[in-house]
Amino acid sequence: MKIEIRLTEIRDILEKEKMNTIYPFYINWVKTLLPFWKEAVIRIGNLKDFDQKKLDKHLSVIENSFSLMEDWRFKRIKYIKVRRNEIDSAISFIRNRALDKEVSKYYFAPICRNVASLLRTSLYISTHGYSDDQMPTCVAQTMYDLSSCHTLLPFDTSDFIWFLPKDKSIHTDNKNDLDNHHLMFENAGKKFEIMDAIQEYNNVAAKLWETFEKPIPWNYPKDIFTLEFENVSKELHHATVNAFHNR
Repeated sequence: MKIEIRLTEIRDILEKEKMNTIYPFYINWVKTLLPFWKEAVIRIGNLKDFDQKKLDKHLSVIENSFSLMEDWRFKRIKYIKVRRNEIDSAISFIRNRALDKEVSKYYFAPICRNVASLLRTSLYISTHGYSDDQMPTCVAQTMYDLSSCHTLLPFDTSDFIWFLPKDKSIHTDNKNDLDNHHLMFENAGKKFEIMDAIQEYNNVAAKLWETFEKPIPWNYPKDIFTLEFENVSKELHHATVNAFHNR
């Protein structure tokens, strides 16, 4: 599997920069997820026959979310936990409901979970839940997580952690362990026979990184909200949860 640029390489480059200089580029990338976030809320609301007032509340929160996050990051306004929780709730809405039977049969469902992970990371970074020392790793991973969206990878990639060998990790003090992310994806690709998709994922991540200072829009096909498919990602998620509780 060819990897144009490794996670550790991106992180090492970012570590040489001031994080308040990196943050505007980073948050502008995450902002490209906003149209999908809103459309996913609306579609899930329709599928679940959700209360319209609650949906409108989520949509209003989403509309103002990035302005708040940027202001909190640069301490331009007072941090208010209630407002943060509202944003987190709008993120949780698409992440949790993506596993519901009315939603999970559609192609956009696993993509919701990947988008939610990206949004939640941005919320933590913006509210100083991650230190500046941790931010280069978070941003490096974001470039690959964005690629999972751009390539429409139909898996909740956070579940791929189960494809790491028992002696490997991406969550230790050894900085080189971050590159086990690539091993994790390669193993998952072989398991599900989607190595071509994983190769595209790596290639797109490299292209996104090349234009880091000029974020590009995410032009996803609209039919992912109505296209039905066999959601192997949901089966994988439940299998990993069971494995965790029974280990």
